[in-house]
Amino acid sequence: MNDLQNMAELHAAGAIIKHQSPFASLPSHENGFELPTSILQQWVKPYYMNVGSGNDEWIEPFHRVKSLITYDLTTLLLGDFNWRTRKVGAYFAAVNHYTDLVDVIGTHFLKSELCCVGSMYTLVLASFNNSQSVTYLDKYLHYYLKRPDLHFDQQSAMEASLYLDAINGTNLTSQHFPHWERLRQQWLHSFGLSLQYLEEQLAVIQHLRN
Repeated sequence: MNDLQNMAELHAAGAIIKHQSPFASLPSHENGFELPTSILQQWVKPYYMNVGSGNDEWIEPFHRVKSLITYDLTTLLLGDFNWRTRKVGAYFAAVNHYTDLVDVIGTHFLKSELCCVGSMYTLVLASFNNSQSVTYLDKYLHYYLKRPDLHFDQQSAMEASLYLDAINGTNLTSQHFPHWERLRQQWLHSFGLSLQYLEEQLAVIQHLRN
């Protein structure tokens, strides 16, 4: 019964696919305790379905509480083993430009332990636009583009890498295109890459930073 309960809890947290990767041994930032319900109600429930979405009704009210979002709160959210809290924590890191959390976010991204949050990590890495962001995206693409059995966030990683190439005047993504095209064929994807969503969401983050 304990094993079944543990499996149910992991599933609810977003740990859907168990997989081995060369990143499994990387140390993750984890709290090791459950977050108080008050934090979940105040900071996670109102935002986890809204951040990174096309819904903008939450944006102006968010300005009134943004000053209450501290570094400690952000690290607490990122340290919780649940896709909802980590998604919100990553977004808060982007809004407050907590770039020293890039290793926490990048490691979570590489390990891909939880569903529904990887595309948020790519958005945040693109918003940070530093050398670590580029490195984490590059490492992710080098490995996961060669794993068609893992239908994760390869597309959003490619788009974030392309975006950073465009604004930094680099061409690092070109090395990944052969593997990306092969992956698309294996997945039977007909759609291509687009920066529209990424640029729109980065504009929202910039608006919230001001």
